[in-house]
Parts: sequence; C-alpha cells; structure tokens
Amino acid sequence: TLFRSKISIPRQRWRTPAPNKVHASSSTPKASARPRTRPVPYRTQATVRPKPGNELNWISETAIGNKLTGQHNTKILGVSRNTSMEPNGTIRRPVIGSPSDPLRPPLQPVRPSHVRRRVFSPNNVTGRPGISGNIQISRALPPSMKLQPKPTQSTLAEKAQSLILQSTSDPTQETATEPIFNPSPLSEIDPLGKPRYIAPHVKYMRKEDLVPCSITESMKHFPKELANNQEEATTAPQNAPSNLTVVAVEGCPSFVILDWEQPDNDTVTQYKVISKENGGPSGKKESILTTNQTHSTVENLKPDTSYEFEVRAANPLGEGPPSTTVTHNTESADPRVSEPVTGGKDAIWTEIRFKSDNYSECNGKQYVKRTWYKKFVGIQLCNSLRYKIYLSNTLGGKFYNIGDESGYGEDHCQFVDSFLDGRTGVRLLPEQLPAREGFYRSVRQQPVEFGKMGSQTHITYVHWYECGTSIPGKW
Repeated sequence: TLFRSKISIPRQRWRTPAPNKVHASSSTPKASARPRTRPVPYRTQATVRPKPGNELNWISETAIGNKLTGQHNTKILGVSRNTSMEPNGTIRRPVIGSPSDPLRPPLQPVRPSHVRRRVFSPNNVTGRPGISGNIQISRALPPSMKLQPKPTQSTLAEKAQSLILQSTSDPTQETATEPIFNPSPLSEIDPLGKPRYIAPHVKYMRKEDLVPCSITESMKHFPKELANNQEEATTAPQNAPSNLTVVAVEGCPSFVILDWEQPDNDTVTQYKVISKENGGPSGKKESILTTNQTHSTVENLKPDTSYEFEVRAANPLGEGPPSTTVTHNTESADPRVSEPVTGGKDAIWTEIRFKSDNYSECNGKQYVKRTWYKKFVGIQLCNSLRYKIYLSNTLGGKFYNIGDESGYGEDHCQFVDSFLDGRTGVRLLPEQLPAREGFYRSVRQQPVEFGKMGSQTHITYVHWYECGTSIPGKW
C-alpha cells in the first residue's frame, strides 16, 4: 500500500515564477469544495476559514440537554488561562503563499522602521495653515525663567556714592542696572497734571502705578545702623549733620524719607528731626521725631503742601546746631487710590483703645471710625501705611478679624476708603490658620457675615494690610 501511494502521486505542474515573487508548491494537492477561480487583480481576497467538521471537539466535557457538565465552563469562551483560543482539533488557516494556498502570492515582509520626527530650523517654527513662510520666534528663555543674580547688601555710603543698584521692585522683569535714587522723577507731572518738585537735595524713588505705597518696602534700601555712642560724651555736639537729603516716592505724597550724614568729631546718641508746614502758625504745624539712625521717615504729610525739614544732633549733654533747612513740596493725591480728603474729613479717625483678638503684627496706636457699612472699623498701626483692619458692631464691643472667602483680603481696603486691591500680610491656607470667629465676605460691596473662620472653613484672614491710604492722615 505504501508503494502504491507513492506511485499514485500526481506530477506537479511547474510554472515560471514572476520576477520578484516567490511561489511555493505543495507535495499533496488540497481538496477544495469551491471551484477554482482566478484572482481579481488589484483586489485583496480574504481567506475563507474552513468550516469545522464533525470531528471538531470544542470542549472536553459532555453536554446534557441545555446544560454543560464539567469544572471549567470558561473554555467555551476561550478565556481560561493557558488555553488556546483555537478549538481542539481544528484545521489551522493556511498561511499566505504556503504550499496549501499556491494561488495567492506571498506578501513582502514588513520592514521595521522607527518613528521619524520632523526636523525644524533652530530658530523657526511653522506658521499657521494658509500663511506662507516661517514665523521667527526666539528660543531664549522668558524673563521669569532666567536665573536672577542674588542681590548683595550695600551700605548707605555705597548707595550715596554710586546711586546705582539692581532694582528689586519687580523680580519677574529682566535684570537691569538702574539707579534706585534718581535726581528727577520718571514723570515730571503728578496724576492731576501738576509739576513735581525738583531740587538738588531731592531724590526720587520709582513705584509702579496702582501699587499701594509702602513705607516698609521703601525703607529696605536704608540699612539699619547705630549712632556713634561708644564714647562717653564730654560736651554737646559742636557740628551740624550734613548732606540732608529728601527722598520721595513717586505717587506717594503722604511720606518722605530724610537721610543725612553724622557730624564729625562729635559723640551723638540721637537726632531730632523737625518737620514744619510752610505757611502755618509757628509751633502748631510742627512735628519733632527722635531717632538713633542717620535716616528717618516723616509720615502723614498732606498732599500738595510745602514743608521744611532740619536735623539736630544730640547727646545727654545737649543739642548741636541745626542742619541746613531743606524744603519739599508734596505732590497731589492720586484720585485712583482714594477719594480726595477735603475740609473736616481729615479728623474722621479717632484714637480710641479697643479690644481685639490680637491676631496682628502691628502694635502701634489704635484708631476707630464709623462707616457707611453700619459697622465700626478699628485700625491698629504698624506705620501710617501698614495696619491691621478690624470690624465691630459696637464701639465698646470686641473688634474681630475680617475673613475672605475668595482671596486674602485684598478688597478689604474698601473699609479704609481705598479703591485699590491692597497688599496683605503672610498668606496662609485656611487649614493652617487657627479657628476663630469674625466677619467675612467674598467680594467688594458684599455685606459681611459673622461666623467661624480658618481651620476647615475655607475662609482666610491676614496679619496686616497696605492700602495706599494714610491713617490717621494728620499730625
């Protein structure tokens, strides 16, 4: 029988293969129930899966009625682990171009390729569709990402010599070497169109528009120093302080900073700073401050007013001669900050001690006024431009913090008649603040409510405010 099966093998017909194509022949012919047809050119023929016969065994268990017996019924879906998706005993699909399917030529193997990225020019990017050419865009880092050099501390003498320091008012801008103390203002006119005062003894510091005036920020350019009190005084100072200079901040008429040099060959323990309003009665419009520094702030100045300043050195044995008297004219009040103060309104703040919850960095004087809000506003000063704001229902009751549901109290400057969104103290998340009672709101003009703040309430409160409004606004 084996010899007969070998003799009965039909002769294989050989055809000349087409160029670039591989044809394989089969040693045994394949019986097909379909008529042999010629493939249609330019069209892909799908392989017909042979229909399984009776000999196929899909599951090893036996079927009884409509139920199946066995331990692993998941084999029906082919989802069992270590189980092939092919049924047991099935005939595998013929491979394209194999001897079992000689009529279909084999496909060319797919060559592996890597993802190719489009290469752009070093400084160009492709423009929008419909725009010819390229858009030139610099690849330089934005100013906010540039490394800023660490500012170095300088003494007051070095500032007086060079007057050129690196500006730190806006760290997001590119670093540029520009003087902090300028002999003339950036704009020679104030917000109301009046000329700003210019003199050899007057220097100007610049400030961004609509940023609240800040004595604390301005004083960072004046390092703290001690007066020459190491030697015991034998006589009163014999010489006067020299080089008295008025430093004004553009847009801030309510204060100036006086700077001078100590007298030579004298023992000085303190200085007396005398400020006088020109045109007023002698002694009634005069302010005297004492300090052991060679600089001092003069606060609560009136806008569009002329002042005179002088300094005297002193020790326990007496005072020395006065320095040269210098003058300065304050600029007009900025109407974008607050409503201009007219006759009688400058005394609206009354110095009254009140009880508060003491969450504040300010330990100065306390002032109270009644507002259109039908609440009493309490102020505790750090200085005339930095203070803590409280609210109370009664003058003799407790004054509470003011919370903010949507910020950090920037709009609370409304309670001191400021149009600005102010600068506020250390900003902590509500969960970082202790729970306490107080008044709170979300936006300007919204009535305040009373309740719990801080902790898990999502309401914040701060230590201090800077609103650009000077309090109490008078000497």
